[in-house]
Amino acid sequence: MQSIFSKNFENAKPLSTRLRPKVLGDFEGQDKLLGKNGVLRKIIEGKNLSNMILYGPSGSGKSSLGEIISKELDYNFETLNATIASLNDLREIVERAKRNLELYGKKTILFLDEIHRFNKTQQDALLSYTETGILILVGATTENPYHNLNNALISRCLIFEFKALTRENIKAILLKGEKFIEVELPQEVREVILDISQGDSRVALNYLELYKSSCEGYSEDEVIELFRERRASYHKEEDKYNLISAMIKSIRGSDPDSAVYWLARLLHGGEDPRYIARRVVIHASEDIGMANPEAMLIANSAMNASEKIGMPEIRIILSQAVIYLAISSKSNSCYMAIDQALEDIKAGDLEKVPLHIGDRAVGYKYPHDYPNNFIEQKYREKRKKYYTPGNNRNEKLIEEKLEKLWKLK
Repeated sequence: MQSIFSKNFENAKPLSTRLRPKVLGDFEGQDKLLGKNGVLRKIIEGKNLSNMILYGPSGSGKSSLGEIISKELDYNFETLNATIASLNDLREIVERAKRNLELYGKKTILFLDEIHRFNKTQQDALLSYTETGILILVGATTENPYHNLNNALISRCLIFEFKALTRENIKAILLKGEKFIEVELPQEVREVILDISQGDSRVALNYLELYKSSCEGYSEDEVIELFRERRASYHKEEDKYNLISAMIKSIRGSDPDSAVYWLARLLHGGEDPRYIARRVVIHASEDIGMANPEAMLIANSAMNASEKIGMPEIRIILSQAVIYLAISSKSNSCYMAIDQALEDIKAGDLEKVPLHIGDRAVGYKYPHDYPNNFIEQKYREKRKKYYTPGNNRNEKLIEEKLEKLWKLK
C-alpha cells in the first residue's frame, strides 16, 4: 500500500515527469526512430542495446525514452545529470555496476542527461568505462554532439537525432495531461498553449499545470492574455541558443539594430549577462579579428564588467559592445588560419622544430639585432600560408607590410 508520504512526493513532481510514457506504444512523436519500423525501436525491442547519444530540442522525448528503456530491458538502470554530477558520482555508479555484473550477471545502463556539460576529463573517464563494458551509455543532449563531445566518445556511440514534436503530438500529450489531472482546457486556451509550446511537451504541460493551479476565477480572455505575456520571455534551452545565434549573426552581418534587439530578448528572457559577454568576446576575434583589433579590447572590457555589474546597468555596457562589434569592419582571417593549421596537423603534418628556433637556438638570428627588427630566416621547413589578410583597411596595411618584409609576390 502506497504511503501518504510517497503519494504526496509523487504528486509534487512536475506533470511532465508524472505523465512520461511507460512503454513504447505510449510514446508520442519520433516515428522515424520509434515507429513500427523505427531503427531505435528495433534495437530496444531486440534487447541489443549499444552506447548511444540522443540529441534534439527540450521536450522531444529523450528522457522519456530513457525511462522506457529502464523498464523494457532487464538491466540495472542508473541516471545522472551532467550539470551537477562529478567524477565521484560516476565512480560510485561504476562500482555498483561492477557488483551487479559480478554477483548477478546484470549489465548497467547509465542514462546521462545534458551529457555535453561533462568536461574533457569527465568524458575521457566515461569513455574508459564504456570501452570496458562496465556501462552502457545512453546520453541525452540538446546540443549537436559532433560539436560538443569528444570525437573518441562519439566514435563509440550510435547517434540518434530527435526532432521537435509536431503540433499534433503536443495536442495528444496535452489531452492526456488534461485527463490525468482532471481538468478540461477551453479550446482557445489549448490553442494558445500549442502556439507557445513550439514542439516542447514540457512547456505545454507546465502551462496546463499553471492553468489548474493559478487560473481559477480568471476569464478565458484573461488567461489567454496572461499566457501570451509569459510567452514574450524565452523559457526553453534551445530558445537561448537560437537567440544568441541571431545576435551573433546580426553582429557578423553589420546590423547593429538587429543585434541590439536580440541582445534585449536575451536579457528580457533572464539570460546571464556573463554568458552573453563571453560569446561577444569569442566573436570579436572570430568575425572581426585583425580588421579591428580594438574590438577584442571592447568585448573583453564588457566581459570583465559583467563579472562585477549586474542587471539592469550591465545592459548598457553590453549594448555598447554589441553595437561596436556590429559596426566594425569584419574579417575571419584568424579563425580560418588556426582551423587550416589544425586540419594539416590532424592529417599528419607533424614537423620537427628546426634546430635554430628550438630550445638550444643553434644558429638562431635575433631579429632585434638587425635593421627594422627583422631578418629573414626559416621558422618552418615547409612554407605554407595560413593567415590570409582580409579585404579591409587594417589588413591591407598588414598585407603590404608582410609582402615588404618577406618579399612576397
